[in-house]
Amino acid sequence: MTEAGITPHGGLPPFLSGVLAEEAGAQTDLLAQDPPAFDAARAAEVALRFYGISGEIEPLAAEKDANYLITLTTGEKALLKITNAAEDRAVTDMQTAALMHLAAADPELPVQRICASLNGKAAEVATAADGQPHVVRLMSFLGGTVLSNATPQPGLYRAMGDFHARVTLGLRGFFHPAGGHFLQWDIKQASHLRPLLADVQDAALRQQLQHRLDQFDAETAPRLPHLRAQIVHNDFNPHNILVDAPQAQYPVGLIDFGDMVHTPLACDLAVACSYQLGQGTDPLGAICEMVAGFAARLPLESEEVALLPSLIRLRHATTLAIGASRARRYPENAPYILRNAAASQRGLAALDHVGDADAIKALHHAAGTE
Repeated sequence: MTEAGITPHGGLPPFLSGVLAEEAGAQTDLLAQDPPAFDAARAAEVALRFYGISGEIEPLAAEKDANYLITLTTGEKALLKITNAAEDRAVTDMQTAALMHLAAADPELPVQRICASLNGKAAEVATAADGQPHVVRLMSFLGGTVLSNATPQPGLYRAMGDFHARVTLGLRGFFHPAGGHFLQWDIKQASHLRPLLADVQDAALRQQLQHRLDQFDAETAPRLPHLRAQIVHNDFNPHNILVDAPQAQYPVGLIDFGDMVHTPLACDLAVACSYQLGQGTDPLGAICEMVAGFAARLPLESEEVALLPSLIRLRHATTLAIGASRARRYPENAPYILRNAAASQRGLAALDHVGDADAIKALHHAAGTE
């Protein structure tokens, strides 16, 4: 690799060379860890030493990692991602391997590409100022407008559903041993939310969430093993989707594969739908368009569609329970942690207003599984 260009990584080894997968240990709250101790100068040194590139370097916002945008003298841009040392190396390895798999399975899919180091590796390990070792990767940089900052235009949601299906199909043949790691954000793990409910301050909301978990254990969980499952993105939300313009007509990129996990396809689709519940007379309008776009490329099974309302509720319950627990542990950061709580409560109310029977009927119609 030279400053003249950035070379995508080629092969796909079962484990990335140079980065050993570690056994999964105790669960760690990554967002409670200090970010990697890399300033711009140290990051520039890493980019030059491992990748042979230099240029204008700019820090980017990140919750747990250290990300730097590097603009080469050619104008080409790349993202230097320095992963939090607390993240399980096997999970980091899975995310990298998935991006490499997608590059081979669907070369035109707009996701980041892994760039090879001077040593020909997909990832390197660099030491921070505090002596901590961190996995370092160089990725292509995706441009576009973040959907959360855009105004949806007609046709966007159907296009988003199609895009989501492309990502799912691209990952269909992908396997990694870390795919089975425990992730509380995985809807199928909803039963593990129970200890967190004690931190929900609103008694009525706490009771509502308890009721949803009771329903999950009794009705939903026994049906999940019968559904199609694979490793999925698991976080198709407006902060991770890039669109063409502030007046958004179609998606142009997907970022942040940090919540990848092996789970039913219906759980992954429910995550995407949970963020698009509307208000007013047609709260399911955007969701139905997304489901229609998804199903046109990747047909859904009737049982998957029938479970979507329950799974969407569980995603909102997950957001509320995890948010309440983390806000209690880190009160100084509570406003940021609870930023999605109101939207989740509105989502639950919208589904209750529509009712499961009508919601399932509308979703079956959208998916063509009536």
